[in-house]
Amino acid sequence: MNSQLSHPKKKGYNEDIVERFRRKLDLIFEYKGLVNQGATCYLNSVLQVLFMTKSFREAVESHSGKNPKTVDFQLKSLFKTLKTKETNIKDILPTLSIVNVHEQRDAAEYLEKLLSMVNPDWSKMFKGQFRHTTRCSKGHEVSDVTGPFWTLPLSLAHSSDKSCSVMEGLEELFKSSIVSEMYCDQCEERTHATIAGEMVEPPEILTLLLKRFEFDYRRRSYVKKDCSVDVPHTLQIKDCDYELYAVVDHVGSLRGGHYTATIRSYEDHNWYVFDDTYVRLASQQSTSHVDNERSQSPYLLMYQKACISDQPRKEEIERIMELKCMEEDWKNIEEKLKIIKEQCKRMNEKLMEIINMESKSISVQQERVHVESKTCEDSSRSGEKASHHANCCPMTTEKKKGLKENIREIEKSRREIEKYKRRFEVHRNGIGQYGRQSEEYRKGIQKNRRAIEECRKGIHECKRKLVKCKRVIEHMAELGPDRLPVGMKEMT
Repeated sequence: MNSQLSHPKKKGYNEDIVERFRRKLDLIFEYKGLVNQGATCYLNSVLQVLFMTKSFREAVESHSGKNPKTVDFQLKSLFKTLKTKETNIKDILPTLSIVNVHEQRDAAEYLEKLLSMVNPDWSKMFKGQFRHTTRCSKGHEVSDVTGPFWTLPLSLAHSSDKSCSVMEGLEELFKSSIVSEMYCDQCEERTHATIAGEMVEPPEILTLLLKRFEFDYRRRSYVKKDCSVDVPHTLQIKDCDYELYAVVDHVGSLRGGHYTATIRSYEDHNWYVFDDTYVRLASQQSTSHVDNERSQSPYLLMYQKACISDQPRKEEIERIMELKCMEEDWKNIEEKLKIIKEQCKRMNEKLMEIINMESKSISVQQERVHVESKTCEDSSRSGEKASHHANCCPMTTEKKKGLKENIREIEKSRREIEKYKRRFEVHRNGIGQYGRQSEEYRKGIQKNRRAIEECRKGIHECKRKLVKCKRVIEHMAELGPDRLPVGMKEMT
């Protein structure tokens, strides 16, 4: 389709000045364009949408195949080049069986073709399951068919000529319809039947196709329906919240139209217009369809599940990885602390066992000393003969000496036990201190997480200011050299 449509020019427009400023702005913008090979704007728009879909781009970049004849290899090579500079799509055209680059083709057709040719693990995020059921008037199931889909076609035939709505198209798609003369095997007769549609497996990326090109039986040819469309920013289907992130627009007629893509970046959350090699920040007018307003040109609407979060930029990733390492260290500390506590528990049990055994031994020895002392005293008081008493006294003295020795040994053992207990208490206090240090380390991790979040907010604030500067420079470039400030004249 012809891409040589002229852009609107204001009074005093200087094409050379604008071109030179555009080259300077290319150093600022992160996104590059694709060269139109003749009428390949339909493919350029689709490829830019896939490139700007985060999960799909990451899947393509992870490809490790070496066969240059596959779509997977060609897409990886194209995406790698597109990251740094403007490029063309010549290498991928033969893989898609596109021979005549000047032939007009449909963007939706080639989106589905690309998704069906790439690795199924990559394209499954775009694939859903739709179910058609048919029941007779008595509730018997006549047919139940479930099949995959890449896009959901929304009919605009029942809308007015001036305006139509995406929500009305969805209601029409899921609305039940009644048909007559349907044969039911269980009723064994023809009867009225109800046909209903249901999306049983919502995809991560939902693509809505507005059926603008329809066959006109009166004219006996295909015509384009040019009604304006109310495009909602968010949708809720099958308990899933979807958010609009890309629109493929078609302007012009069926035979002489042009495709562009308006896409929201998952990196800076700004909307960009991809018009072949021309990439620019979307103006408020060109993004009217993302604010629940009417737009004249939407053809493909791309929604992603709200649960798909944007990938942080490189600086944020590094901080998050650092935080993860700190959390891993904390887990290791907790594991070591757990092991130490277990060892402490076993040592405590062993110590109590030793203390109990020693206490019992001391008690037995003390009891023995007491009994022997009692026996000696009783013998002394019994009034036995002096000779026998004289013979008994030395023996009693020797026993007393032995008992004193035993008592000293017992006291020595007791002191050793007390010393061992004090060492155990020191070790237990050390474990408590180690636990307190671990708690301080955990608080440090939380503090770093808050600092990272503040840095992330600062990055987004700088991006918003940069976007404002870009728009001011682009606007000043279109005013012409006479209206430029002195500094900008020197730049040109």
